[in-house]
Amino acid sequence: MLLSVLLLSLLNSCGLFLQSSGIKNYKLDEKIPRKGLNKYQQDFIYLTKVLEEGFPGLDSTFSAVSRQKMEEEIITVLDQPGKGDWDFGLLSTKYLAQLRNEHSWVSFNNDFKWVYPFAVHFYNNGWYLANTERSLDSLHIGQKIVEINGIETEAIEKKLAAYVIAENRINAQFEIQKGQLYNKPQFLKEIGVITDATQPVLLKLEKGTELELNVKSTESVFELYDVSFQPNSITRFKGDLYNYDVWPEQGYAYLQFNRAHDKVDVIESISSYVKPWLQPMARSYVNRQFKKKKPSKRIAPFYNPKHPVFKNFVWELVDSLNKSGINHLVVDLRYNPGGNLILGKQLLYFLTDQKDLKDFSEYAYTSKVFKNYFPDDYKKLEQSLKSIPPRSLVPINQKNDLFAEITNPESPFHVPPDRPVFNGNVYVLVDSGTGSAAALLTTLFQDNEIGTIIGSSVGNNPIGASTYTPIRLPRTKKAASISSTYLVRPRPELGRYQMPDYWVERSLTDLQKGIDPHLEKVKELVKENHLK
Repeated sequence: MLLSVLLLSLLNSCGLFLQSSGIKNYKLDEKIPRKGLNKYQQDFIYLTKVLEEGFPGLDSTFSAVSRQKMEEEIITVLDQPGKGDWDFGLLSTKYLAQLRNEHSWVSFNNDFKWVYPFAVHFYNNGWYLANTERSLDSLHIGQKIVEINGIETEAIEKKLAAYVIAENRINAQFEIQKGQLYNKPQFLKEIGVITDATQPVLLKLEKGTELELNVKSTESVFELYDVSFQPNSITRFKGDLYNYDVWPEQGYAYLQFNRAHDKVDVIESISSYVKPWLQPMARSYVNRQFKKKKPSKRIAPFYNPKHPVFKNFVWELVDSLNKSGINHLVVDLRYNPGGNLILGKQLLYFLTDQKDLKDFSEYAYTSKVFKNYFPDDYKKLEQSLKSIPPRSLVPINQKNDLFAEITNPESPFHVPPDRPVFNGNVYVLVDSGTGSAAALLTTLFQDNEIGTIIGSSVGNNPIGASTYTPIRLPRTKKAASISSTYLVRPRPELGRYQMPDYWVERSLTDLQKGIDPHLEKVKELVKENHLK
C-alpha cells in the first residue's frame, strides 16, 4: 500500500519531475579542476570540452587556434569581480555563435532593466523604426534607420550577430529583433556604439532627421505609440499543432503546420531523451496525459487532443481535398520551430506518389555524446561495421530513400500504401522563424520538387551539423545543447543555404494592415496556373 501511494504521488508530479531530473545528460569523463576557478569558468571550460567531444567537424567550422584564443579571453573576463550569470550567458553565447549552428546553444537570461525606447523591424536587410516614445513625432515610425551614434546600422547588425545563435543572416536578424538587442545598453556598450550605459543614443533616419533617445528603466512609466499588427484573416496563428481550412472560392486549402509532434512522436522520443531507468515512468506519464481532454501544460506543446496522430489528420485532409476537387494546397511552416522530421516525411508521402525520392544524407559523429543519446543508432553502427572509428563522421542514412521509415510496416510511423495522394500544386510558406525539422522539411519539398517555396531563408541550413542534444552544465545548472549529427541535402549543388523559389518578406506596412505577402504570392501563382 505504501509503495502504491508513493508511486501515485510521484506520477502526479511526474511531468515536473521528468523535466527537472529525467532528461538524459551527458557527463564528461574528464574532471574540470576547481582550484583557482569560479563556477562560471569551470562551466565554460566544461562546455568547450563537450563541444570538442561531440560536435561534428568542429575544426573546419571553428578552428582550434581561434577557439583557444577566445577561450583564454573569456576565462580571463569571467575571473573579474562582479561577473555573474548574465556575463556567463553572454560570453558563452558569443563563443557558440561562432559555430553558426541552431542546435548548439546555452540558456541565456535576456531580462534587462534598462532600454532605449524604440523598436526595430527588419525588412530587406534594412532597419525600420517600428515604434518609439510619444514625445517624438509619430510620422517617424516606418522610416528607415541608417545610423546609430554615427555608426551605420549594417555595421551594428554584424556586431550584434556575434551574440545570437543563427545559421544565416536573416535568421540572425530574426534573433536580434526578437531579443531587441539593438535597444539594450549592455549590448550597445559591448559592441562600441556607446561608451557608457547611461548616455543617450542618436538615431539618424534616411531623410536626415535625427532622434535623440535617453535610456529608460523598464520599471518606470514611459509611453510608446500604440502600434498594432493586424493578423491576416486566413494565415493568423491558430494555436493548434496543426490545423487546416478549405477556401473553395479562393481555389485552395490552407494547412498550418506549427509543430512536428504528435502522440507517436512523444512516445518514440522517450528512448532518446529520457534516462533509461525513468523511461517506463515517462511512458506511463504521457499515456495518462493522452487520456485527458486537456493534457498538462508540459505536454500540450507536443500533443493535439483533437488530432492525436498526425498521419490520420493528413489522411483526412488529403481525402477531403480530393473529394472536393481542390487543386492547390498551401503549407504554412512560418510558425514551426521544428520537432520530428519523420512527421514531415509523412506529410510528403500524402502529397506525391513518386518513388525513389531522395532523403538527407545523415552522418553520425561517433562520439560518446552520440552514443549516450542515441544508443539504438549506435548499436546499428556496431552491427554494420567491424570497428567504429572514434570521433568520425560515419553514414547512418545513405539509402536515399525518402520514405524508408514511412513504408516500413514495422515502423511506428508507417503509413499504408493505399493512402490518398494529393496531385495538385503545393505552396510552402517559410521565413526566419521556420526552424529545425520544419526548415529541413522545406529542403525536402524543394530538392524533390514537391512544392514551391515562398519566403526567405530558414533557421536550419540544409548542409551542416544538426540534431538537438541537450546537456546541463554541472555548476551553474544552465541548459545547453550541442549538435551531434551532420546532414547533407539531397541536392547539395543547390547550396549550403536554403533559398526559396520566391523571396518574400513582410514589411512593417504589411503587418499593420494585416496583409500577408506570402499568401498574396500564392494567389498570384494560383491564378497563373489556372490560366495555363
